[in-house]
Order: sequence, then structure tokens, then C-alpha cells
Amino acid sequence: MDAQAWPSFAALLDQLCSAPRVGTGRPYSNVELGQAIGVTHSYIAHLRKGRREPTLQTVLALSEPLDVHPAFFVGGRRDRTPDLPGRPFAVKLNRLFSLVHPPGQSEITPEAVAAAVRRRAKAIGDDGWTIAPNTIRDLRSGKNLNPKLKHVIALAVAFGAEPSYFFDEELAARVEEQLETHQTMERLGVNEVILRATATSPSAEVRTKVVMALVRALRPEVESEELRRLLEQPALDLSGALGESEPEVIRDEAAD
Repeated sequence: MDAQAWPSFAALLDQLCSAPRVGTGRPYSNVELGQAIGVTHSYIAHLRKGRREPTLQTVLALSEPLDVHPAFFVGGRRDRTPDLPGRPFAVKLNRLFSLVHPPGQSEITPEAVAAAVRRRAKAIGDDGWTIAPNTIRDLRSGKNLNPKLKHVIALAVAFGAEPSYFFDEELAARVEEQLETHQTMERLGVNEVILRATATSPSAEVRTKVVMALVRALRPEVESEELRRLLEQPALDLSGALGESEPEVIRDEAAD
């Protein structure tokens, strides 16, 4: 949970509120922005100063009058797209659970994810980043529809994804495509073959040629250009995600 990996929500909100609006030439006041999303001006003031923790719905609501993509608040794209708001949070979280787990093993448990969040937090010396297993269960089931932004970020990082995954449908589609490809390659034993084939020449070009040859043999209907495009996409960083140590017991958070 490297706090330097994405900008401060409060800083970004304050920056957007201070900028002149198109049409009026004036920045948003706390009162105007509060009225626009149905909250008090004091709540907006606390958010701008970092004294309150925003929720997923708050981020989505703020992005509309401020005319930015919700992903902007976690270091993602700024321009809004017509596909907003996208799939529910629970759907995307469950996709990560189904796609990110060791080959041949069942889905990881909420306890393991909570432990991964705690380990990442300890690694950077910030014990404030925690999430309880029951909170994760509630988010997966849809019982909790409005997670705290810090929990959204923590879950993304635990799975090795960018926090923007939960806000940006285009990015989410690319991430899931990569994970599905990786999962299929693991199931077919392709990754092991690649490692053996590239042992003496582990260049990216050699790896690409080996993968393309294997996929053409197994899935001849896949177009070469489509396959090359997929292989040339930046890989999802799963390093350190969901480590192998035993899950630790984490109490439920009263504030959840």
C-alpha cells in the first residue's frame, strides 16, 4: 500500500474545486458542490482537508459535477467516458477472486486477502491500511454497496491490480483479459513450456513467438494480430500480491 503510488484524494479534490469551471469561470464553493451531490458543505470541506474518508459512492458522485473520470481520484484517467458508471463493485471484486489464485487451487479466502492487505501495510509502515474478512464477504455478496475508498484501494493492491480497475471499465476489461489468458495458459501448462523453451534465450520476442506458436496450435481460430496485440499489452503486476504465508486473524472493524 505505497501511498506514493497514487495522489492524495484530498489534494486532487481541492485542486479540482479550486479550478475555474467551464461556463462560469468560477471555482466550485463547498456549498455549491455539496448541493450538487446531496451532502453538506462541511462534509465537502472535511474531504478537501483530508479529515474524512470518502466512499465509493462519494467518488462517483463527485466526478460528475467536477467533469472527471472517477478513476482520476486514484491515479487513473481524467477524461470521462460514455460507459460510466459500469458494473457493480461486487461483480468486479468477484472477478478478481475467480481469476487470481494459484494454479490448481480453489479461490483464496477473505481471510487470506485481509492478511495480504495487512502484510502490504506493514511493509510500508502504515498499520492504518486494514480490512476485515467479514467486510470483504459483505462486499462480495453485495450486502455492502458502498465501501470506503481506502478499502477499494487496499483490495486492488492485494490482488496486484491498479485501484483504477474498480472505476474504469476499459482498464478492467484489459486486466480481466490478461488474467483470463494467464489462467488459461497455466491450466494448459503453456507457461511451463515457455519457461523451458526460453531458458537459454529469455527475450520478450522469443517468448512472444513461442506463445503464438502454441496458441495457434491449440486455438487456430485466434487471429495472429489479435494475439500479438494481447501479448504486447503491459502485464498485470502480480508481484507480492496475495503472498503465500498463512493468513492471520484480523478482527472485524467497528466502523465498517
